[in-house]
Amino acid sequence: MKAMKVVKVRNAETMMVAVVPRDEGLSVEFADGRSGVVPFKDIPEVGDRGGLYDVELPNPYEIILVNIRDEKVEIPWDFARHYCDPNYRVRMEALTARSKRILGDRVREMRESAGKTPGELVESANIPPGDLEDIERGKQAPRLATLKAIAVALGRPVEDLLAGAP
Repeated sequence: MKAMKVVKVRNAETMMVAVVPRDEGLSVEFADGRSGVVPFKDIPEVGDRGGLYDVELPNPYEIILVNIRDEKVEIPWDFARHYCDPNYRVRMEALTARSKRILGDRVREMRESAGKTPGELVESANIPPGDLEDIERGKQAPRLATLKAIAVALGRPVEDLLAGAP
């Protein structure tokens, strides 16, 4: 008999399948079998089990809590995930660091191809010199307004900074 391979749900790490309120917090289970508890202390709008009125899981990507003041609190899947998967935060931090380096390289390459010095770009984009240096070195993720200012100063659409080739 031929061995059957295991087929898993694609992107199961993003899909929550169950949420149960417990005394210590929300017990959350994901489609890939990961589970954990989101402590109420990390949800200030609720505070503790007594501050929770209702829990909903309207879709696999968010939990809706209703507190005793009848306020809705949205808990996205990625917030819950890091309580259920000890490696999740490490992977996301590595991905974020890589993304900042890629963006920084793109900004520097586009600046150089436009024939601008760092000082010229800082002046024309009206941004602090340290910000441009940190962005180009991949140490800082710029705000959207900063990216727009850099794009305008380089005469390029902001999309080129985010996804376009230099």
